[in-house]
Amino acid sequence: MAHDQDPSGTKTEALSGGEPLDQLARALSILADYGFVVALFEGLGTLRNKRSSRWSLLRLAVVGLSVFAATTTLKRVFSKPRPEQAEVRQGLVRIPSSSSFPSGHTMAAAAAAVALPSTPLGVGAGLAGAGLVGWSRLHLKAHDQTDVIGGALVGGVVGLLCRAVLRRLAP
Repeated sequence: MAHDQDPSGTKTEALSGGEPLDQLARALSILADYGFVVALFEGLGTLRNKRSSRWSLLRLAVVGLSVFAATTTLKRVFSKPRPEQAEVRQGLVRIPSSSSFPSGHTMAAAAAAVALPSTPLGVGAGLAGAGLVGWSRLHLKAHDQTDVIGGALVGGVVGLLCRAVLRRLAP
């Protein structure tokens, strides 16, 4: 990645977005934006398991609304500013204006990974994907490590709670 000097003499990263890791991080971050990862997990599960669309929509609602409630509440409580580098990296991905803690992208991915798969292999694959989402948020400098770790942990707890609710609601 190329570096430039800004007028204050600080080294900044010139963003072309063309480097392979930048592109991978950007794609992963976009997939996790607005909880799209939750819908993706459920869509794949619905196709694989031939679930009814009504049951799939209920599963989506339970996980999606739970993640939204947890993210919104925690971001208001902690009100942590974004890392300073987030503005530098904004050319690669949309940097939310909300509080930095916890990472909502990572939280949604972790919650979906725990709540929605029907097999241990699916949970493992989902958690690996959630780890990649967390890495993408760090690579893009939208979050620091505590934001991502917090998002993963809270997302795991939210996922476990959603999984229990979904078991009770299962047809």
